[in-house]
Amino acid sequence: MPTDKDQPANPEQPNQTARKTLPNGHYFKIMGYLLTAAWVGYILAISGGDTSHPMFDYIFVVPLAFWIGGMIVGKILRAKSGADRP
Repeated sequence: MPTDKDQPANPEQPNQTARKTLPNGHYFKIMGYLLTAAWVGYILAISGGDTSHPMFDYIFVVPLAFWIGGMIVGKILRAKSGADRP
């Protein structure tokens, strides 16, 4: 038979030790944003902001290719695991 001291003081409050975390997809999206910003900064640094520099052609193409590839891989992994999108 449980006593009063076994019960929480306020049962309506959530467990304070439980941590709220982001779904894994959000971490990959944040990482994608950071890598995209790093790539654009890298291209701007090596080209000196000169739009006629040969590397400037890849400033948007490379991040776009990786975002599309990441979406395809994510869709395949979701389909294999049977998980719904968060």
